[in-house]
Amino acid sequence: MLYLIDEPMADIGLRTAVDDPEARVVLVQDGVFLSPALDAELYAVKKDVDVRGVDLPEEIEEITYDDLIDLIVENEVKNFV
Repeated sequence: MLYLIDEPMADIGLRTAVDDPEARVVLVQDGVFLSPALDAELYAVKKDVDVRGVDLPEEIEEITYDDLIDLIVENEVKNFV
């Protein structure tokens, strides 16, 4: 399952993702300020990271919006944006 997470809904989104052994989490908009402690694939949208001047932890991979579209098409999505 792919989880799209923005800061205002982060708490419920991350609590939902933590119980999913196949979770893939994408941090978008102000969600890039988060550093989730999850055993999951973690991504952040590069444009959102750059606009906000965030330094991401190593475990979070930057992706483009085109990459995000591919992930959305390829996965079932839960939206917490």
